[in-house]
Amino acid sequence: MAAARCPSLVLMLLLSCCAAAAADEKLTHLHFYFHEVEAGAPNATIVSVVSLNKSAPAFGDVEVFDNELREGPDPASRLIGRAQGFGVNASLDGSSIFTAIDFVFSGDYGEYTGSTLTTQGQLDPTGGPSERSIVGGTGKLRFARGYMKSRLQSSTNTTSVFVFDMYFTLAH
Repeated sequence: MAAARCPSLVLMLLLSCCAAAAADEKLTHLHFYFHEVEAGAPNATIVSVVSLNKSAPAFGDVEVFDNELREGPDPASRLIGRAQGFGVNASLDGSSIFTAIDFVFSGDYGEYTGSTLTTQGQLDPTGGPSERSIVGGTGKLRFARGYMKSRLQSSTNTTSVFVFDMYFTLAH
């Protein structure tokens, strides 16, 4: 009879360890703005490296960017880092763009200065809401996992401002 209880006891012990580990993780929320200067404008932060159709975005197009991350939507707000990555028009119908982005926190961003978050996923090319995965990080953000939401805040002929909300936990 004691042997039959042993698997139950082991299972209960494993479940309590998992629950304790999960309770130790806290959800972190970061909120900031991504400032992009279009290709062709002075001080452009995004450029097209492959374009198959000069008149409109097409399947296979690739762009790289190094955009400013700021505390607010105003281009004079505090600089907190850079968003460095690429976007690939990877859908035949042009309905989404695959992005891979490193968010490099620099300047004065408190405990996260010098750390990065890495994300990937689909971007809505119309500027509508997009949700992408946080797949890792470095420094104080090592082992980050979670998601981010973004949407177009404002745009002109030469600039775009996106608002980002990131939600993640860190494994210990």
